[in-house]
Amino acid sequence: MDRKIKVISLFLSIAICAVTLVGCYNNGEIENLAYVIAIGIDEADSNSFNLIFQTAVPKSIAGGSGGGGETTVITSFKTDNFLSGLKKTGEYVGRKINLSHTKIIVVSEKVAKEGVTAFLNGLQQNMEIRPNVNVIIAADGAKKYIESVHPKLSSSPAKYYDLLFKSYETDFLVPSTQLEDYLYRAKNYGAQPVAIYMGIDKDINESSKPSADEESKKMIIEGLAVFKMDKMVGNLDPQEATLFALLTGANNNINIEVKDPLDDRFKVLGNIIKEKSSITKVTVKNGKPEIDINLKLKIDVKAVQSDNDYDEPDKAAKLKKAYEDYLNEALKALLSKATYDFKSDIFGFGELTKRNFNTIEEWEKAKWPEIFPQSEYKIKIDVNIIRQG
Repeated sequence: MDRKIKVISLFLSIAICAVTLVGCYNNGEIENLAYVIAIGIDEADSNSFNLIFQTAVPKSIAGGSGGGGETTVITSFKTDNFLSGLKKTGEYVGRKINLSHTKIIVVSEKVAKEGVTAFLNGLQQNMEIRPNVNVIIAADGAKKYIESVHPKLSSSPAKYYDLLFKSYETDFLVPSTQLEDYLYRAKNYGAQPVAIYMGIDKDINESSKPSADEESKKMIIEGLAVFKMDKMVGNLDPQEATLFALLTGANNNINIEVKDPLDDRFKVLGNIIKEKSSITKVTVKNGKPEIDINLKLKIDVKAVQSDNDYDEPDKAAKLKKAYEDYLNEALKALLSKATYDFKSDIFGFGELTKRNFNTIEEWEKAKWPEIFPQSEYKIKIDVNIIRQG
């Protein structure tokens, strides 16, 4: 019995020592890592580009109190490939670079117009990068965008970016795009990519030189960048991006204001909810797509600036018509812009069309990218006012 106890004790001692040693090894290795929080790509001359990395030390990733000081470092290198830039960054910061906590990829508009799939493909092949990394297009350059948020990253930069994208979707009602979804759409004929489009807020008063914190507030969402395959072909403004989110189901709960139908000096703010009974049908006749969009919406009136009482049935009917007219015209303009100007099926109508074909070969023969710009739309909008102010 004593022998068994000794053997068990020996094994327990070995196990404890092993766990302790592994823990120390992992802890030491973690301390030698530099986590890339943000990756940027800007244009450069000839066949090269400027690669930007925003790196953070392990304590800042976890949100720990590191005793003050900067928690991130921004480095930029001119290179012709991703791996070379990654190696140079590791040499510069004196740590092994790790991409497992990367939250955002920022691409300048100039680079996006030339195409970014080759760059993103190389990035995706890195086993550490996660498929849910967010993709942003920066009108004024990737480095400017990353630097604009840099002063705010004082405790947990990874958490900061998570909250930032959450605010883009909830506060600005702009759907985000993740790496996996972007690459799928960029290689797919049935739906084309979009990405959040950022620019500099030109409405800020520049009469005095801004501080670092004020400078960081100058970036503003300008809507969505629109792609055809992997090249940016245009952009939607914030209002169009909101309607895009409603139409595609990326956000089924948005706020839209219209002119007060009984007093055009004022506006009425309503919360629009897309009902599940809304439906879109696509058929191809004589080589032309016919797209029927039937939207059923509930509108919860949140605020009425005028003294009009929209609880009264006659007045409520006029408000209903005002919303239906506005949405009808706004959606027609959005569909026209994407279809006839950009020739890009960002709505994913092609995915619905696939159901009409028995085989992939038949679908490919239909040549959706070529026939999509000939699409004809029928829009029906039914608004139900569920509360009047």
